[in-house]
Amino acid sequence: MSSNDLAIKVDNLSKCYQIYDTPRDRLKQFLMPRLGRLTGRASKKYFHEFWALKNVSFEVNKGETVGIIGRNGCGKSTLLQLICGTLTPTGGSIQTYGRIAALLELGSGFNPEFTGRENIYMNAAVLGLSEEEVTERFHDIVTFADIGAFIDQPIRTYSSGMVVRIAFATAIHVEPDILVVDEALAVGDTAFQQKCLNHIRKMQQSGVSILLVTHSSNVLVEYCDRGIFINSGLMVLDGPCREAVKVYSDYLVETEGGVTFVKQASDADPGEYTDHPPTATSLNEPALDSTVQMHIEAVRLLDEDGINAAAFEYGSGLQVELTLRAHYPVAQPCFGIQISSPEGIVLWSANTQLMGIPLEPMAAGTHTVKWKLHADFSGNRYVIALGAGHIVNGEYKRIHRLDYAGHFDVMPVESAGRGWLAPRPEFCVP
Repeated sequence: MSSNDLAIKVDNLSKCYQIYDTPRDRLKQFLMPRLGRLTGRASKKYFHEFWALKNVSFEVNKGETVGIIGRNGCGKSTLLQLICGTLTPTGGSIQTYGRIAALLELGSGFNPEFTGRENIYMNAAVLGLSEEEVTERFHDIVTFADIGAFIDQPIRTYSSGMVVRIAFATAIHVEPDILVVDEALAVGDTAFQQKCLNHIRKMQQSGVSILLVTHSSNVLVEYCDRGIFINSGLMVLDGPCREAVKVYSDYLVETEGGVTFVKQASDADPGEYTDHPPTATSLNEPALDSTVQMHIEAVRLLDEDGINAAAFEYGSGLQVELTLRAHYPVAQPCFGIQISSPEGIVLWSANTQLMGIPLEPMAAGTHTVKWKLHADFSGNRYVIALGAGHIVNGEYKRIHRLDYAGHFDVMPVESAGRGWLAPRPEFCVP
């Protein structure tokens, strides 16, 4: 592939840090090699090596969005800092083509004593804009950030969310060729996060290349063309987003002491398929082969009035609408649903058989069904998984599953506590 098609090229990139047990060891390491060269004697090392990244290689095409996932300390932030030039690699090479705008560590590049206005001018200048260009775009930056009169207050008086607003608004208005975002959006409130993600959609449509670090599997699947899973400084996987999410989720389960497993298709029951979701489960990809008895083609998230929605008030109604195709008649259809945290922790699951909901036989063809729920959850983000199958010998056999079928936000309720549940607690004193 020619450089005309590339935005970023990373080749065998490595970064090693020297870790010292004491300041005295650091001083010895500085002095002893110099004395050794004078005396002709070899000197020992007073440090041990820590490889934050080791032999990482990948490419990002122009207009492509690539998501990077991995646990804290795995090397994601180091990788982005190397790409942006704020760190020097130990080995390997990086090539970038075009103007880069980066949202790295919270508040990086900002002077806490300067006002928001002054920091916008300074940060935009670092990103390559002239003072005249910043002035032309200043109103749009401030409007997007939406921090009101605080724009003329020192950054040190800002909350972390306000800093993110200024930083993101500045970065996107320099009209970059490459946008690099390192988890910064996780600090902002839900409404601003969605505002930023909507703008990222616009940037994608205009051909901007985006490198996005996230812990959120739903953001990775929904907004990225490819997923990269990094663990302990090594690239584990570079491939389809759902595959990256699956491998990462399995790793998280195993490291927490759980067990992951895959149910293989049974020769005795051709209607049972693997629990390991192939990339074809993506709604944006070609449908499964027609020999599969049924599969989910589309999913919509609706409010109680049937209008598309992604955020709900506590206790309000929500509907998950499935469009599915049955390639053959299904005598005893059955449907499952699961709600999880973005990190893959299952919070609730059910299927129509367990709930005692009788279903009529399903003819071959396209069908629309709905799950109707109530948003009786705490203020948080929730990920939906869906399954479609049939009853065989009294048991639910899943034919098609979407590990990620969408997500929704429940708006927080004041004085209701924190977490995933919303049990409406009362405290009584005898």
